[in-house]
Amino acid sequence: MLVAFILLVLLVACGVNSSSEQDIEELTIPENPEDINGDITVWAWALEANYLEKDVLPAFKKIYPNIDVTVEHIGVDQVYQKVSAGLSSGGSGLPDVVQVENNRIQSFTTEFPDAFTNLSAIGYDKHEDKFAKAKIEGLKDKNGNVIAAPRDLGPVGVIYRVDIFEEAGVDPSKIETWDDYIEAGKKVVAHTGNYFLGTDGDGLLRIMMQQQGSYYFDNEGKLDITSEEGENAARILQEMKDNNLITFTNNWDGQVAAMKNGEVATNPGAVWWSGTMLEQMPELSGKWDMFMLPAFEKGSTRASNDGGSALAIPSESDNKVAAYVFTEFATTDIDSQIKALTNRGLFPALTAAYEEPIFSENQEYFNNEPFFQKFADTVENIPAVNHDGAELEVRSVMGSEIEAFLLEDKKAMDMLQDGGEEQAIQQTGKETTE
Repeated sequence: MLVAFILLVLLVACGVNSSSEQDIEELTIPENPEDINGDITVWAWALEANYLEKDVLPAFKKIYPNIDVTVEHIGVDQVYQKVSAGLSSGGSGLPDVVQVENNRIQSFTTEFPDAFTNLSAIGYDKHEDKFAKAKIEGLKDKNGNVIAAPRDLGPVGVIYRVDIFEEAGVDPSKIETWDDYIEAGKKVVAHTGNYFLGTDGDGLLRIMMQQQGSYYFDNEGKLDITSEEGENAARILQEMKDNNLITFTNNWDGQVAAMKNGEVATNPGAVWWSGTMLEQMPELSGKWDMFMLPAFEKGSTRASNDGGSALAIPSESDNKVAAYVFTEFATTDIDSQIKALTNRGLFPALTAAYEEPIFSENQEYFNNEPFFQKFADTVENIPAVNHDGAELEVRSVMGSEIEAFLLEDKKAMDMLQDGGEEQAIQQTGKETTE
């Protein structure tokens, strides 16, 4: 019985058991995998659900034959609604494992500090150095404990149209800074009559802030939108607008269409765009490639991240041993990570996976270049930032501000100060760093 392997500390508390206060004093994983048994349920969405069910489970069952895993495919919004409802009711109805995006972890733990099991107390801390610092740091609680296991990552580069660059006489290897990028954009726009890039929200602003080691919040959770780094990003956005290089693409479908029909020649975006491109733009095979994110100053950081998720174990799980070994396997088994990439387009956070042949292989769709290796080479340089619990609220504010900036006669600095930060203060009640 699993009870023999679990020693729980009895807490005088109500609601969800405390992970941050060590509700698990000791949890011993049996040396023989066949000694672990039980049923666990996993909530995940889209590609990750397919990965866990079709890529992970067959291999997992060979090692842990007595654990039965049910992967429930649930939409991302529904997952978050059900998790919120379950936490509000003291943990009722929650699964044993749940997929959570990096930028949503803190939104749950801010309201429910004990929502998820402390994985460090079980032994996951031995895996910390296997992941990029930017990824693992964002999955820790205020005490430095890992509360969700890293799964996929979203390293960023500039995905660009090779044919359009060649026709316009632009050499991507010469683009080292954002100023270089703007000059290249002028040539491309003059040649094509179209735009150089598009955005459907605040993604580019966040990417540029993170690459400078800054974000919407400082390490203490105070609003830091109008930081020097934020103003640097705003200056670049203003120059893009002034030179008619950037268009607002309205939404995800609009961004896809702009890339598909040649309305834009570049997309400063995450590696996970590759899956959408392969699926929705097959006719453009061979016409796309990637170069590193431009730096703000020559020689400074050319790496950032956008997106990525993790696997968490709700504190109310009745089968933490089985849940833990499944989570550990799904996030640290190299063969599974490669299947996630090749079968689902999900870029692994596990850095050891980057040594596998798929990363150094030339990809026909992407100009016969080692597309994935180019992104992998940036991972160790991605700065860690604070994904505060109020992030989604602030992102909503800044998304509206970006739209107003691009579609109306509004200056980028006003977007940050009079618009973004003031609105964010009202929405979140947070203090600023100033």
